[in-house]
Amino acid sequence: MVVTDINMVRQLSTTINRRSLSSLPMLCATLTLLVDLANSSVSCGSGIKSVGGTVPSGDIILEYGNGVPLEITCILQSDTIIVQNLFHDRTDSSNKTKFPSHRIIFYKNAEIVPRQYVTIINATAAQLRIPNPPAGQDTYYCTLLLDYERNKNESYGNSKGNQPYIMPSNVSSTLSTVEDEVTDLNTNGSHLLGSQVGVCLNRVYVGYKPAIVKNFTCISENWVNLRCNWNISENPIKTTYTLLFRLPGRAGGRIFINCPTDSDIKENTCYWDFNTTPMYRQPYEFYDFRLNGQNVLGNSSTFFNFHHYANIIPASPINITVVDKTESSAMLRWSVGTMTNFPRELVYKIEYKSQWDFIPENWHSIITSDVECSMSNQTNLFLYTMNCQERNDDYYYYNVTDLKYPSAHYDFRMYVRSSLARGEDKWSSPGHITLKTKPSIPRRPPRTDIGSFESITSRIDKSKRNVFIYWQQIDDSEKCGDSFEYRAYYTSTTEQNKSIIHYSNEIYESYAKFQGLSTSVGYNFTVYSSNKEGLSKEFSTIYVPSESQRIEKPILLTKMVFHQQGVFELSWKNSGTTELSSADELNYYTLFWCENVNRDPYQCNGYMNWTHVPSSEFRCNVTILNYNVNNHYQFAISANSRRLLSNGTNSYHQSNCKSSGMVWESCTIQNNITARKVENVWVSVISSTFLGLRWNIDCTDRIGLVGEYQIFYCAVVSANNYICSGSMLSKTMSREEAQKDRGFTLLTNLEPNTTYIVSISISTNYDKGIHSDPLLITTLGLGGVEARHRHRHS
Repeated sequence: MVVTDINMVRQLSTTINRRSLSSLPMLCATLTLLVDLANSSVSCGSGIKSVGGTVPSGDIILEYGNGVPLEITCILQSDTIIVQNLFHDRTDSSNKTKFPSHRIIFYKNAEIVPRQYVTIINATAAQLRIPNPPAGQDTYYCTLLLDYERNKNESYGNSKGNQPYIMPSNVSSTLSTVEDEVTDLNTNGSHLLGSQVGVCLNRVYVGYKPAIVKNFTCISENWVNLRCNWNISENPIKTTYTLLFRLPGRAGGRIFINCPTDSDIKENTCYWDFNTTPMYRQPYEFYDFRLNGQNVLGNSSTFFNFHHYANIIPASPINITVVDKTESSAMLRWSVGTMTNFPRELVYKIEYKSQWDFIPENWHSIITSDVECSMSNQTNLFLYTMNCQERNDDYYYYNVTDLKYPSAHYDFRMYVRSSLARGEDKWSSPGHITLKTKPSIPRRPPRTDIGSFESITSRIDKSKRNVFIYWQQIDDSEKCGDSFEYRAYYTSTTEQNKSIIHYSNEIYESYAKFQGLSTSVGYNFTVYSSNKEGLSKEFSTIYVPSESQRIEKPILLTKMVFHQQGVFELSWKNSGTTELSSADELNYYTLFWCENVNRDPYQCNGYMNWTHVPSSEFRCNVTILNYNVNNHYQFAISANSRRLLSNGTNSYHQSNCKSSGMVWESCTIQNNITARKVENVWVSVISSTFLGLRWNIDCTDRIGLVGEYQIFYCAVVSANNYICSGSMLSKTMSREEAQKDRGFTLLTNLEPNTTYIVSISISTNYDKGIHSDPLLITTLGLGGVEARHRHRHS
């Protein structure tokens, strides 16, 4: 059926170097065509002359697994000079008779076939027989070995002959040289030792009958064309498939219609549209397809009843516009082009997301159709109740309601598919539109706390004070319109019982400032959120009591910064008058922190948050979420008291709540400071027998890092020699003693007119401290006393 490739035969005649076979082993040869040989009854093929041929000749096709073995018989032409010479030399080195057929070698591609598969038929013929050939496409070569004397380890048919010999890859590089040598063989019968000539070859195909096709799919794009595709199983035997279709009913008849082109045979696909012949049959909901497979082993037919209208992928919706909108809804209009006349219902999926939805995969989703309104709550999508779809001749309408954010940009994606389709892969590509909802008044006022204010009495006029009112900014998504701002004010009543509104002197993102208020009057402040549409419906209040009614402020608020970003430890002390909570009164602290671009002493104008701490606590760890390493975090504290009503609830009325107002942190330390050193040490008084030593109490000492202070001193040999002339003396002071005496101690029992060296060391909770820089001090003569001004030694 398939004609033998003549060019393949031209590579059969090979020269093999005997030395290379014994040393590598490697078969280094080039096959060439033998021509002009004498006529014989066995040939390699029509028009091709060689020293023999194979039976069967040409291509061999077998069905895999049917039990038929592969059999190839290689027959030599006895009337050729080469074969006749081999008959003359029929003994080997052991004086055993060897016929030319013993010199026949079979190759499978580039590997020698083991001897167990070869049988000697007669003096000029040998047969290859493989009982169960594997599936594949291979070339089998039959060659004749001219020189039988080879190393036994390399010989074809030795005891280890099952190991395949691989032909070298550069066979064709010496083709012309070998052709000349073979020509000489034909004329005088001489040959090179270790050479072989090609006899013939066969292409062998072991494969299968045409398989039944299972993954047959067809898709119509926008109801204007149809494309079918299928994949075929691998088969070494050439197999072709042709696709035919028939329309159901009388109109379709019994005739199957071919694919418009031969793409079904060449590419396993078929395509129809309105310009092909036959053309695309748009009105038919079902097609009957038959896929025929054919090869030399047999035929197969697979039948498919194809639901056309369930496998249409429409084009994206077009002409999407916003007909009307409010602060929480949008009426959309769109068209679907060709699909407008589709005889079955269409289903629409509308997805939307606002500028404030920061998670990319969280799209709100609506599923609706021509005839009903239904909802879908799919993975990572939100469920909302929507109005049903409307339609006129050319357009569809849908009112999307319950949009969460006024004055916000929304991205909409709109998909369409046939109501008969199943699976997410049948949706169209999305159509897109972006809109902005109408504005509204702000959603809420800013949050405040009972103690979110700061009262600063004037240094010049003690009856006046400036009051700062602080709040927590609302989220940008809650501002709901343009020209957003906060408004803060308090009211007063005139003698004529007329209310007057007093707005803040200054107002910022997180606080408002009121100047020149009375220290003897309590004020009730009101804070609104405002934009171009008006004020928020609700408001926040902060009551600032008179100075005489204010609770005593906490003192010594200290911030410790940890290695972990956003982790702080706050500690403080009460004023001595703060009381614990009772049955009818709730006393507690509020810890505030503010995210600020600038460091203090600037007013905090960033995002503020707070937490409440029981009045029995004086230390609190704070972890700030969404910590920004580029910003600075300021902390403040207030002491608060709220009277409880008889029903156990809290009252925020001014007569029932009091606060100290905010006290900002006055000390910041790093928790990795373990070995500390007292920097400022000086002598405040000196006499002949004692001296007074004073130093600064650092803010670190406030929170209990310092365990005790140790003062070391001794008399030295001279003012130029710091070596102690006697024993080193020491004095220990506890942290509490040092704080009580404000960093002062008296060293007594000293010798007059004697130079002493003095230093101070801090023992912390973590480690022993470093000695301060030493002071050299000479006591006075007998009876002398001298007070000294502060002198820093560092």
